[in-house]
Amino acid sequence: MSTGEVLPLTYDQLAVLRAGVPDASFGQYLELDGPLDEDRFCRVLQQTLAECTGLHCTFVLDGPELGQVTGAPATGPDVLDAAASDDPGRLVTTWIDQELTRPMDPATGPLYVHVLFRLPHGRYGWFQRYHRLVNDEPGMTAIVHRTAEAYESGESVPTSPPESRPFVSPSVPLTSDARYRESDSWADDRRYWEHLLAGAPRHETPPGPVSEEEDLGPFTVPADGALVRLARRSGGGPAAVLLAALAVYWHSRTAVDDVVVGHRSHGSTTPVRLSLTPQLTFDALTRHVGLQLRRSRRHRFLASTDGPVDSWPVAGGLRDPLGVERIGAGAVTVVKRWDSAGDGVFVEVDDWDGSWTVDVHGPGDAQRLSRILETAVGAPDRPLARVDVLGVVERGVLVPVRGRAGVGVRLLPEILAGGGVGWGGGGVAVSCVGVWSCRMGSWMSGRIGGPGSAG
Repeated sequence: MSTGEVLPLTYDQLAVLRAGVPDASFGQYLELDGPLDEDRFCRVLQQTLAECTGLHCTFVLDGPELGQVTGAPATGPDVLDAAASDDPGRLVTTWIDQELTRPMDPATGPLYVHVLFRLPHGRYGWFQRYHRLVNDEPGMTAIVHRTAEAYESGESVPTSPPESRPFVSPSVPLTSDARYRESDSWADDRRYWEHLLAGAPRHETPPGPVSEEEDLGPFTVPADGALVRLARRSGGGPAAVLLAALAVYWHSRTAVDDVVVGHRSHGSTTPVRLSLTPQLTFDALTRHVGLQLRRSRRHRFLASTDGPVDSWPVAGGLRDPLGVERIGAGAVTVVKRWDSAGDGVFVEVDDWDGSWTVDVHGPGDAQRLSRILETAVGAPDRPLARVDVLGVVERGVLVPVRGRAGVGVRLLPEILAGGGVGWGGGGVAVSCVGVWSCRMGSWMSGRIGGPGSAG
């Protein structure tokens, strides 16, 4: 039960609530391979968690005023013995799967979980999960760093905790928010984002894939010379390549040319707005992304309670490396990470060891995204209208579709005279997908059936 003072919510916490994601949690599972003093590790982890005062809040989310209540007691870590199990890996996986389905109640807490699994041959697994109201990805990494540092030094911690979330008091970000709100930067940032996103289309959940192909889950893309050169030319680094691919992916699913994707970096997400045309090359698209990323870095994105748009349905970013290779004499390996995308699609990339490991969260089509990345990076000068988005099964379903038999070759004036003007006018000149118009539909959806498709 919390007994501390009641504080308002920060901009970031209000944005988490406004997003309306049922499970706004994230986490990771690490393996510790090597000798580990279990008692010592648990003591220093308890000390680290006690230092993270922001983790120990509960929240008042009903009534006229929202708030956070400080002072809840620190908990964890728990220790579970999987070493004696007939199938330790299955036991750990089952436990984590069940934990990830357990709702975290902001009103009662706790809003974080730490579990140390004993594994065979002296190995350990370390699972962490947090609610976004109390922590973010950089904060999770900071906890790992702090724990490793404390374990190395023994009983005492040699330095003060970092002056960043989640180690600072909950009042610190509130003070920062108040100062920012009173500064000229707040109005300047608001104008920037309102101008960038004026008239942006409302987003809807993308339709499902045409085929029933099995999803890839995490997939690997070689981070070879072509990708490195493309990222460098973009001016926005690897993030520009990923966001450009997400924009093409989103268009292929929705036929929307005016695309807004979210860019996740250092625990926060900002929008990137792009206009796609058939003649635009993927290389040029990455440059547009890079230019916008450079401009947007100079402006803080306002939380959605202040900002001009709702959350975006497709977002992505590159994960920051863990930065901790050992705890004591034992090697640390990131086995898996989790994030909740809600109704949208969230794509995370680990860029290391000469390749990209791409993880798709939410109702995304990893097969299609993989094809777009490979095709676009392999031929960045190819117009977007020629970027292949179809899998084998989808192509087998769509390409055999044919229209009526042709009537021979005629010039456009002959077609108009014989089929429109010659019939007295008032008829339909061009039809597409049930819409009577002289304008063809989306250039991507228009080509999806290949040569000879109906329409």
